[in-house]
Amino acid sequence: MIKEACGWLAGLLLFCPLSVLSQDRTWSATVAGGAVKNFRTPLTIQQSDAEAIKLDADFVSRPFSPPVYYDIRVSTLNQRKGWELKFTHHKLILTNLPPEVQRFSITDGFNLLTMNRLWLHKDFSLSLGGGIVITHPESTVRNKAYPENKGILNKGYYISGPTIEAAIARRFYFDGNWFVLGEGRANGSYVKVPVADGNAKVTNAALHVLLGIGFQLNGKTTSETK
Repeated sequence: MIKEACGWLAGLLLFCPLSVLSQDRTWSATVAGGAVKNFRTPLTIQQSDAEAIKLDADFVSRPFSPPVYYDIRVSTLNQRKGWELKFTHHKLILTNLPPEVQRFSITDGFNLLTMNRLWLHKDFSLSLGGGIVITHPESTVRNKAYPENKGILNKGYYISGPTIEAAIARRFYFDGNWFVLGEGRANGSYVKVPVADGNAKVTNAALHVLLGIGFQLNGKTTSETK
C-alpha cells in the first residue's frame, strides 16, 4: 500500500497551484506514525430485501497491528504560508458488532488523501483542508461476505467520500535540515462502501496524534526564518 500511496501523492502534486513552483519556496517530505481516538458515530448498513441495520458505531484503529497506521506528506512554504499534501493510512474496525454482522472493518485501509493550506504561527504550523477517502472494505453481513477483488484495478479499493481536517504541528530540527514532527489533528469523514447485496454509510470523527521524521529539501529551516 505504501507504493500506491507514493504514486497518489506524486500524481496529485501535478494539480497543486502554479504558485507553489516558485524557487523561493522550501519543500519538505515527512513520514510519520501515530495513534487515533475514534468517536462513536452513526453507521447504517442496508441490504436489498432486508431491514436496515443502524447503530452508533464503536470503531478502533489498532495502529500498531498490521497493516500499521502511517502518514506520508509533502509540504511547501513561502512567506510563512504554504500547502501540504497528505496521505494517511487510517483504519476502522467495528467492535460493537450487532447480531446480523459477523465482520465489519476498513483496514487496508480508510485512506485519507488531503490537500491542506498551511500557516506558520510562532513555532507552530496550523493547517486546514480536505480531500477524499479511499477505502478497502472487508465485511460479512448476515453471513454473506463481500469479495475483496473488486473496485479500482480489482484490488478492493474505492473512492468512497469526502474528508476534512484541521491540525496543529511543530517541527524540532536537528542535524541540519532533518526534523522530528509532532502533530495533533481532528478529522471528519463520510463514506459509502459496498457490502454483500447492499452498502454501508459510515461516518468517522477522530483525533489523531502523530510523530514522525522529515527532511527539508531546500532553503532555511523554520527556526532560521523567525
